[in-house]
Amino acid sequence: MENERKLNLPEMGFGTFPQKEKLLESVPTAIKYGYRLIDTSDNYQNEEFVGEALKKIDSETLDEITVISKFSQPMRTYELEKCFDESKAKLNNKLNVYLLHWPFPFLWKEEWKRMENLYLSGKCDAIGVCNFEEKHLKKLFKFCRVKPMFNQFECHPTFQQKELINFCKDNGITVIAYSPLARLDKKTFANETLNSIAQKYNKTVGQIILRWHIEHGYKPIPSSSSEKHIAENHGILDFRLEQYDIERIDALECGNRVRFNPNTRFTFRQKVKFLLLRIINILKIDKILLDIKSMIKYPQASKQASKQASKQASKQASKQASKQASNK
Repeated sequence: MENERKLNLPEMGFGTFPQKEKLLESVPTAIKYGYRLIDTSDNYQNEEFVGEALKKIDSETLDEITVISKFSQPMRTYELEKCFDESKAKLNNKLNVYLLHWPFPFLWKEEWKRMENLYLSGKCDAIGVCNFEEKHLKKLFKFCRVKPMFNQFECHPTFQQKELINFCKDNGITVIAYSPLARLDKKTFANETLNSIAQKYNKTVGQIILRWHIEHGYKPIPSSSSEKHIAENHGILDFRLEQYDIERIDALECGNRVRFNPNTRFTFRQKVKFLLLRIINILKIDKILLDIKSMIKYPQASKQASKQASKQASKQASKQASKQASNK
């Protein structure tokens, strides 16, 4: 396994979900305040807006920026490379890191192999996964040629996933934290410990949480369309948390998941669809069905083609026989 060309990401990034048209302003604003990592996905339906926003950035600054997008179309598993090209075109040909958005049942192993091909061919600088638990990563390690460089999953003070984080660290996988502010969850933002720490440092609760991520080496990707909050979120690089305060925040874990659970993300019906897609491609049933449809739709054409083929075969056989006879 290799992950030698590992890409070092900035300390924090700018999340683009769920914005669309507003990104034409918020992305340049984020870059103005120092963000150099932009996160998007094909299923956010905003890659084109990110691409248009990047056109406003001068070439020197653009070279400093890393863009992440994700593959989120399981029914196009066998067109993953094409999906990458489509995303890159929408993003103004700026796509550095490609992530597999979910461990899609029955399909994610095939998808990872195709992700590896993208990386090994030099089409992207790094590849990784999202929402992969330890059990998925262990299975992946058994067959992969390239280890994921990144794992992006929900992480914040009240839902820390410490075991998964430790496993990622032990295997050289950088953690990217989505929903790093718990989607402004009341249980988190009204927490007395966080508010007292915020008062101590003269910072907002959001700034304390983002600083906590960075102290642990995670890469948080907060999202905002407000210039005030964009500036505020990035204004956390001028102070450090004391170890005592880090430990106080560590103690806030309470299993407060605010986003999807990978174990319950997909319905039974979706899983059946994924399985059928896998079977169809393993057995090449799609090609067989197309041939059958062609014969049913154009039976006369099929008969004529068959007759034509037999005529040509008999002519060739006759020529071959006459040649052999003349040689004798």
